[in-house]
Order: sequence, then structure tokens, then C-alpha cells
Amino acid sequence: MILTVTLNPIIEHRLHYNDVKIGTANRGGKLSYYAGGKGINVSRQLNRIGVQNIAFTFLGGDHGRRLRAALTTEGINFTAVPTKSETRFGSVVIEETDRKVTHYFGQNSIILPREAEAFRQKLEKMMQNCEYVVFSGSSPSPESDGIFAYGLEVAGKYDKTAILDTYGESLKRAVGNQPTVLHLNKKEAAEYLQTPIETEEAAIKALAHFHNLGVKISILTDGDKPFFANHYGFVYKITPPVVSKSDETGSGDAMVAALVYGLYKDETILDSLKIAAAYGAANAMMTEVCEVNSKTAERLIPEVKIETIGKKLNLMNEMV
Repeated sequence: MILTVTLNPIIEHRLHYNDVKIGTANRGGKLSYYAGGKGINVSRQLNRIGVQNIAFTFLGGDHGRRLRAALTTEGINFTAVPTKSETRFGSVVIEETDRKVTHYFGQNSIILPREAEAFRQKLEKMMQNCEYVVFSGSSPSPESDGIFAYGLEVAGKYDKTAILDTYGESLKRAVGNQPTVLHLNKKEAAEYLQTPIETEEAAIKALAHFHNLGVKISILTDGDKPFFANHYGFVYKITPPVVSKSDETGSGDAMVAALVYGLYKDETILDSLKIAAAYGAANAMMTEVCEVNSKTAERLIPEVKIETIGKKLNLMNEMV
């Protein structure tokens, strides 16, 4: 069982038009509701791959009820801690003719101390019944900033494989607790390290920093550009396949889901990275988020290129 944890979920109001004219009325748009938030996206993609999982999140107010209904309709298995504050909402305008997508995000929820404590208590209980846990997305308010850090402590206590994909204060507080896998994009890593990451050398140095903190597998992505991974000090450069893009939203989440799938199925790190790159690229071809069909991704896997940078062999005592 894989547990995904989302602190800042979102209910998206999606309006579909053939074409959109800015500054005037656009009528006849088709409305749909979509469950979002990075961990929820990972759960959706794991469902598409066929891996059993459960999503854990906060839900509150009318937006929370709408999100609960959307999760149920999609068949995403979930549980939630209720909040007094409204769940975040967003509006997404999709232009079908040009395959253009525009996102508008509402305000974050305000998590109360008692709600954060209830979340931590339930998180520890749920983690005892899973093998992998994915901590994904932003923290909506100061009271929730330390939840991922706490979750990583629990993962160490119960010997669980933990994947961390966050940024900002939540990252600062959690990364020192040695997640098994860390995923960041270049902007997030540069913000954390307070230094630009504009060259290959800078990217490798950033990954070395996380390796020295005890992260076993760290991955640094940059949109559709080649990205880098450090596996026990062994560095790879991964070039994803070239695809015709519609919307890159959720590509990092699709990649994380596929990487977890590869590790969960005991694939090698090279094969897991190839699978992850293929799913991330396939997601960018769609306006939907983390609904990649396995056959589509499998066709892209042979187009992923991986090369080794630096040392060619790991020491035996560095391996899993």
C-alpha cells in the first residue's frame, strides 16, 4: 500500500471552451470539477497504473465537500481531517482548439493547531499500514509547516520508504530528516540553497548537498529539459523524450508516481528513472493532470536517454 499526503488540496472549477477571447464575455463553457493537490495527483496517477494507494489530506467547508465528491467520483481512495477553514479552490480555463490552459488559484486554507495535531496523530496510525509514503506539495499555513518533518520522523521509526516533494518552509524543516527520495525542481532547490542553479555543475553540486544530508535518491528537474539524479552519490543525467506539449501542470507529480511505482516493483534505479521520465513527458501532452495511460508512457520509455556523470561504481556499503 502507498500512502500519499497532501496538506494543501484544491478543488478546481474547470471551464472548457473551443476558444477564449480576453476582455469580453465567453459563453457556453462546459463546467467540470477536478480534485487537485500534488499528493492527490500522485494518487490519481497510481490508480491509472494500477497500484493500490490511499490519499490523506485536509478538507473543509463547501469547497471541501465538493472536493470530497470529486475524489469519490474518480474512485480515489482517501481519508481526511476536517478543517474549519475552507479548502482552497481554483479556476482553470481550457481552450480546446489551441490546447491552452490558464490557471487561477484561490487563497490557502488556515490550519488550526488542533487540526494539525489531529493530522499528525492520524498520519502515524496510517503510516504503520503502508510500505511507501509520499509527502507532496506545499504547506498552506504555519501550523502545518512541520507536518512533513514529523512524518519523516515516523517513517524512520517504522522503517518506511518516504518520498518528499515540497518546498519553502516545509522543505527547510523536513529535508534534514533523511527522506529516502527527494524531488525538487531547480527553482525550489535554488530557493532552498539561496544560490542560482544555472549550470550542470551547479545542479550536481546541489544534489551532492542533499546526498550529504542523508537523502538516498535526490532528483532535480527543470521542466522538459534534461534533469539530474543522485543515487547514493552516483549521478545520472536523464534526457526526457521530446513531445508535443499541451500543459505541463502535474508532470512532476506523474513523474513521482511513476518513480514510486518503479521502486515499489523492485525495478532498477535506471529503469525507474526511465519510467518516471516517460510518465512526466506523457503528462505534458495532456490538459488532464496525472491521467497518463500506461501504453502511452511505455511507448516513450525507449526515447529516454540516461548517461552517467562522475564515478562509475558505487561502493557496496552505499547500496540499499
